[in-house]
Amino acid sequence: MTSNPYAAYRTVEATTADPITLTTMLYDGCVKALKKAVIHLENGNRTGFNDESNRAYLIIGELRSTLDMSQGDIAENLAGVYGYCMRLIVESSLGDAERLREVEKHISTIGAAWKAATAELRASRAVSRLGAEAAA
Repeated sequence: MTSNPYAAYRTVEATTADPITLTTMLYDGCVKALKKAVIHLENGNRTGFNDESNRAYLIIGELRSTLDMSQGDIAENLAGVYGYCMRLIVESSLGDAERLREVEKHISTIGAAWKAATAELRASRAVSRLGAEAAA
């Protein structure tokens, strides 16, 4: 067991969260890792850069692997964007922080759309529950 209470909380949160929350956590974690990677790259901390860029790469790979390709164009387009972002992360290892910033822009945009869509979904579910309770 870890002695860091924040790490323990995050572990419990990740292991008990629903898929919507987990996906949100992945987007947020990826953006955070990308920002840290840029800072490390600009400060010449190669180990920190490698750790954080690898973390972002793995998160995007996880997002890509969870796509349901039977859902058509959206899944196919996201797979393409994720693949492009993964390539940019690899290319950034040559010292190009702009490639990481571009990945951050794409992942932030997709993450914001995900959050908006899931907020709308949750709101509509809450309205449906209230309507069902009122009818009962």
